[in-house]
Amino acid sequence: MKLITKAVIAFSFLFLFQLQAQAQKLRAKDMVVTAQGWFGTDMERTRPNLKTYGYMTYEAGVGFQTNPNDSSAYVQQFGYPMLNFGFSLARMGDFKFYDQTHFSNLYSLYGSFERSLMRRKYVSLGYIFDFGATYNPDRYDPVNNPGNNWLSSPVMAYFAAGAFVKFHVGDRWEIGADAMFRHYSNGRLALPNEALNALGAGVFARYRLDDYDYKEYTGKPRLKGDYKRGMQYAIVLGGGVHTCMAEWNAKVEKEDDPVKKSEVKLKAHPKLSVSVDAMYRYALRYASGVSLDVFYSSNMKELEASDRIVYGDEAVEKSPGYAPISVGLALVHEVYWHNLAVHVAVGAYPYRHKGVNGIEAKEAGDRERGWHYEKAGLRYYFPKFGDTFLGFAIKSHSIKAEYLEFSAGIRI
Repeated sequence: MKLITKAVIAFSFLFLFQLQAQAQKLRAKDMVVTAQGWFGTDMERTRPNLKTYGYMTYEAGVGFQTNPNDSSAYVQQFGYPMLNFGFSLARMGDFKFYDQTHFSNLYSLYGSFERSLMRRKYVSLGYIFDFGATYNPDRYDPVNNPGNNWLSSPVMAYFAAGAFVKFHVGDRWEIGADAMFRHYSNGRLALPNEALNALGAGVFARYRLDDYDYKEYTGKPRLKGDYKRGMQYAIVLGGGVHTCMAEWNAKVEKEDDPVKKSEVKLKAHPKLSVSVDAMYRYALRYASGVSLDVFYSSNMKELEASDRIVYGDEAVEKSPGYAPISVGLALVHEVYWHNLAVHVAVGAYPYRHKGVNGIEAKEAGDRERGWHYEKAGLRYYFPKFGDTFLGFAIKSHSIKAEYLEFSAGIRI
């Protein structure tokens, strides 16, 4: 598990550095320094032991403003985005509980992509994405911290998306505000992992090392870029590991003795997938299409045994059964930045038998057995090696992670 976690962090920051490196030749005078305060609140508000729902986050970062005079077609067509690296301190330790549960503060390193959709002399509007890794010092412990079932691993993935407005105060200063969705999760590399989904807003101040003239960043892109318009197909092999929530319910939640709970070891079950993508690339930045996905789950025997404990023999006998193979059909979309792509998919299962997946599972909060799924991640293409690519993504159900998938494929 630790090796997989380290691989995720290394992979994430490799992509972030590629994002910066392929933008343009970065210059010191294009640097921007930012400080921010942000207030968030837990979206779900279903934690019975939680007394307060809000927390503060303090952030600092440095970034680079891509420059119209020394840019690629991607930079121009994305409207000269700002590429940032940041550090944040999320004050989760300020949460108040009705019992002895406690959180620690979370520390995140991340990269962000900030694009202005509208620029005027004194104001800009746009969107922003953050992606990075989070360190969590204080985790779930069945003896000393049994109520902390949100954050159970030392390292987690961090993702955020939102919109901003900023005001240009003079030639170098900016002040602004943003509204964002933020997500912390370990991708089911450990349990419990209810994760944290937050909505909130913040204010920031920013200083540029060079004067800013908004007129330089307006007008249509001069470069169209070189890309192959038309259909493109890809064959993708994926794999990862998954800790089973049903096993957790059967082996841990049913155990009353905290010491015995701490002794339970859950197995990491392999997950495999084969996908065929068919997408039409209609612009330098975008391609859209469909995907046929075949998934293999290795934990069907354990899932059935757990269901018999949690839901009873009668519910299991009435279920459609436990098939290791499931089939999905998804709408897919890719957004390109040179050889880097953000890949997202939203799909449904024409065929899937995972036991008790009706009212009983819903009442137990088991979103994983729903009829639809999502995948979101990154791919990096290697044109010099026959358009092969490496990637990773989180597969989830209703934003509830199933597993973290590493993939390799070829575009044909």
